[in-house]
Amino acid sequence: MVIDNMSISLINTKNIKHKKLLKAHRNNITISDKNLLDKYTYFEDSKVDESRTLLFEIENKPKNYKRYSRGEIVRVKFGVNIGSEFSGDHFAIVISKQDTMKNSTLHVIPITSKKHKKSLEIGPILFNQNEIDKLNKMLNHEKSLKSQKEISNVINYYLNRKNVISYACVDHLKTVSKLSVSKTLFKQYDYLPNIKCSDEIMTKIYQKIIDEYI
Repeated sequence: MVIDNMSISLINTKNIKHKKLLKAHRNNITISDKNLLDKYTYFEDSKVDESRTLLFEIENKPKNYKRYSRGEIVRVKFGVNIGSEFSGDHFAIVISKQDTMKNSTLHVIPITSKKHKKSLEIGPILFNQNEIDKLNKMLNHEKSLKSQKEISNVINYYLNRKNVISYACVDHLKTVSKLSVSKTLFKQYDYLPNIKCSDEIMTKIYQKIIDEYI
């Protein structure tokens, strides 16, 4: 069997690529073995999500994407980033004004429960009493034990955030892929897609952006 020069070149290129990936893998294993906390707490999950999302983009890249509204709250997988760059899974506020189904990216501001020097207090934004009341009514009429459990999980999750003050991290404004936006935590019972930041909050956020960047 005769192997031409082009085939040999492709084999060598492939081997070089694999060596680089193996080196990256060894580095990731070393990091994992250190059992670090904070942004590294879910390091392994982050790496799996990153590779899965990249492969999905290659094999199943959508022609259209979900359209998001200004002020909408989403959950974003920011991954594990270098230094003080924002990392981890966090809720975030959409600040894109004219999003379309053709846009593959979003401009967002992460939300955290930790106060920072340049953050903006936005109150218990994740808790919505009207939505909790709707879920309680739904729970009272639901006969399926499985559904009852799922609804109760949603109610308890957000009730635990009733008095949690959220902060918009304006200095971490970021453009993210819509593929990094997670599905809701509790399937069809999660009320997150139904809530948005008020116009008052959005005005304060945009003013904070102007103060920070202009």
